Amino acid sequence: MAVVEAWPNVVRVATQTERAMADNPQTSNPTPWMIAALAASAWGIVAVTFASLAPPSLVPHVFYSYHIEHFAAFYVLAFVAAAGLPRQRLAALCFALIAFAIVLEVIRMLTPAHRLSSAEDLICDVAGVLAAYAPILIGQFRDSVTRVQSDG
Repeated sequence: MAVVEAWPNVVRVATQTERAMADNPQTSNPTPWMIAALAASAWGIVAVTFASLAPPSLVPHVFYSYHIEHFAAFYVLAFVAAAGLPRQRLAALCFALIAFAIVLEVIRMLTPAHRLSSAEDLICDVAGVLAAYAPILIGQFRDSVTRVQSDG
Protein backbone atom coordinates (compact mmCIF):
# COMPACT_ATOMS: atom_id res chain seq x y z
CA MET A 1 0.00 0.00 0.00
CA ALA A 2 1.36 3.42 -0.90
CA VAL A 3 1.22 6.50 1.29
CA VAL A 4 1.18 10.04 -0.09
CA GLU A 5 3.94 12.19 1.36
CA ALA A 6 3.91 15.97 0.91
CA TRP A 7 6.92 18.28 0.96
CA PRO A 8 6.92 21.96 0.08
CA ASN A 9 5.78 22.15 -3.56
CA VAL A 10 6.19 18.39 -4.05
CA VAL A 11 3.70 15.58 -3.65
CA ARG A 12 4.70 12.03 -4.46
CA VAL A 13 3.78 8.50 -3.55
CA ALA A 14 6.28 6.62 -1.40
CA THR A 15 6.20 2.87 -1.66
CA GLN A 16 6.50 0.57 1.29
CA THR A 17 10.02 -0.37 0.20
CA GLU A 18 11.14 3.26 0.06
CA ARG A 19 9.77 3.91 3.55
CA ALA A 20 11.51 0.81 4.89
CA MET A 21 14.81 1.87 3.30
CA ALA A 22 14.48 5.39 4.70
CA ASP A 23 13.98 3.92 8.18
CA ASN A 24 17.02 1.66 7.84
CA PRO A 25 20.20 3.54 8.84
CA GLN A 26 22.35 1.22 6.72
CA THR A 27 20.70 2.33 3.48
CA SER A 28 19.37 5.81 4.20
CA ASN A 29 22.69 7.70 4.23
CA PRO A 30 25.54 6.97 1.86
CA THR A 31 28.70 5.91 3.63
CA PRO A 32 32.18 7.06 2.59
CA TRP A 33 32.73 3.57 1.12
CA MET A 34 29.60 3.88 -1.02
CA ILE A 35 30.72 7.30 -2.25
CA ALA A 36 34.19 5.92 -3.04
CA ALA A 37 32.61 3.00 -4.90
CA LEU A 38 30.42 5.39 -6.92
CA ALA A 39 33.48 7.47 -7.81
CA ALA A 40 35.32 4.28 -8.81
CA SER A 41 32.32 3.30 -10.96
CA ALA A 42 32.35 6.65 -12.73
CA TRP A 43 36.09 6.51 -13.35
CA GLY A 44 35.75 2.88 -14.41
CA ILE A 45 33.16 3.77 -17.02
CA VAL A 46 35.44 6.53 -18.34
CA ALA A 47 38.45 4.19 -18.38
CA VAL A 48 36.60 1.33 -20.10
CA THR A 49 35.17 3.72 -22.69
CA PHE A 50 38.61 5.17 -23.38
CA ALA A 51 40.24 1.72 -23.55
CA SER A 52 37.55 0.49 -25.94
CA LEU A 53 37.46 3.45 -28.30
CA ALA A 54 40.96 4.94 -28.21
CA PRO A 55 43.60 3.95 -30.75
CA PRO A 56 45.36 0.76 -29.62
CA SER A 57 48.69 2.57 -29.34
CA LEU A 58 47.30 4.76 -26.53
CA VAL A 59 45.84 1.94 -24.45
CA PRO A 60 48.10 0.36 -21.82
CA HIS A 61 48.05 -3.42 -21.56
CA VAL A 62 47.85 -4.94 -18.11
CA PHE A 63 47.50 -8.62 -19.02
CA TYR A 64 49.01 -10.69 -21.80
CA SER A 65 45.60 -11.51 -23.27
CA TYR A 66 43.19 -8.72 -24.14
CA HIS A 67 40.33 -11.12 -23.43
CA ILE A 68 41.45 -11.24 -19.80
CA GLU A 69 41.59 -7.43 -19.84
CA HIS A 70 37.97 -7.27 -21.05
CA PHE A 71 36.89 -9.76 -18.37
CA ALA A 72 38.80 -7.98 -15.58
CA ALA A 73 37.60 -4.51 -16.57
CA PHE A 74 33.94 -5.47 -16.48
CA TYR A 75 34.41 -7.62 -13.37
CA VAL A 76 35.82 -4.66 -11.44
CA LEU A 77 33.25 -2.27 -12.91
CA ALA A 78 30.37 -4.57 -11.88
CA PHE A 79 31.81 -5.08 -8.41
CA VAL A 80 32.21 -1.37 -7.65
CA ALA A 81 28.80 -0.58 -9.16
CA ALA A 82 27.18 -3.12 -6.83
CA ALA A 83 29.06 -1.67 -3.85
CA GLY A 84 28.23 1.91 -4.74
CA LEU A 85 24.56 1.34 -5.52
CA PRO A 86 23.24 -1.02 -2.83
CA ARG A 87 19.63 0.11 -3.35
CA GLN A 88 19.63 -0.89 -7.01
CA ARG A 89 18.51 -4.35 -7.96
CA LEU A 90 21.37 -6.51 -9.22
CA ALA A 91 19.38 -7.44 -12.30
CA ALA A 92 19.10 -3.76 -13.26
CA LEU A 93 22.83 -3.18 -12.72
CA CYS A 94 23.67 -6.32 -14.68
CA PHE A 95 21.42 -5.27 -17.56
CA ALA A 96 22.89 -1.75 -17.60
CA LEU A 97 26.50 -2.98 -17.72
CA ILE A 98 25.75 -5.57 -20.40
CA ALA A 99 23.96 -2.88 -22.44
CA PHE A 100 27.03 -0.65 -21.95
CA ALA A 101 29.26 -3.45 -23.27
CA ILE A 102 27.00 -3.97 -26.29
CA VAL A 103 26.98 -0.24 -27.09
CA LEU A 104 30.78 -0.11 -26.91
CA GLU A 105 31.11 -3.11 -29.22
CA VAL A 106 28.66 -1.61 -31.73
CA ILE A 107 30.56 1.70 -31.71
CA ARG A 108 33.83 -0.18 -32.25
CA MET A 109 32.26 -2.12 -35.08
CA LEU A 110 31.12 1.11 -36.77
CA THR A 111 34.45 2.91 -36.33
CA PRO A 112 36.46 2.29 -39.52
CA ALA A 113 39.84 3.28 -38.05
CA HIS A 114 39.51 0.95 -35.08
CA ARG A 115 40.39 -2.71 -34.96
CA LEU A 116 37.55 -5.10 -35.54
CA SER A 117 35.00 -5.72 -32.85
CA SER A 118 34.48 -9.34 -31.98
CA ALA A 119 31.89 -11.46 -30.28
CA GLU A 120 34.68 -12.83 -28.09
CA ASP A 121 35.21 -9.38 -26.56
CA LEU A 122 31.52 -9.07 -25.79
CA ILE A 123 31.42 -12.57 -24.29
CA CYS A 124 34.36 -11.68 -22.02
CA ASP A 125 32.62 -8.44 -20.97
CA VAL A 126 29.39 -10.26 -20.10
CA ALA A 127 31.30 -13.02 -18.32
CA GLY A 128 33.07 -10.41 -16.18
CA VAL A 129 29.76 -8.85 -15.14
CA LEU A 130 28.18 -12.22 -14.34
CA ALA A 131 31.26 -13.42 -12.45
CA ALA A 132 31.19 -10.33 -10.22
CA TYR A 133 27.51 -10.72 -9.40
CA ALA A 134 27.48 -14.51 -8.88
CA PRO A 135 28.92 -14.45 -5.31
CA ILE A 136 26.55 -11.63 -4.36
CA LEU A 137 23.55 -13.58 -5.63
CA ILE A 138 24.71 -16.72 -3.84
CA GLY A 139 25.06 -14.71 -0.61
CA GLN A 140 21.55 -13.30 -1.02
CA PHE A 141 20.21 -16.80 -1.66
CA ARG A 142 21.95 -18.14 1.45
CA ASP A 143 20.54 -15.27 3.53
CA SER A 144 17.02 -15.93 2.27
CA VAL A 145 17.29 -19.65 3.02
CA THR A 146 18.63 -18.92 6.51
CA ARG A 147 15.81 -16.42 7.11
CA VAL A 148 13.17 -18.94 5.99
CA GLN A 149 14.66 -21.68 8.18
CA SER A 150 14.80 -19.41 11.25
CA ASP A 151 11.18 -18.26 10.71
CA GLY A 152 9.84 -21.78 10.26
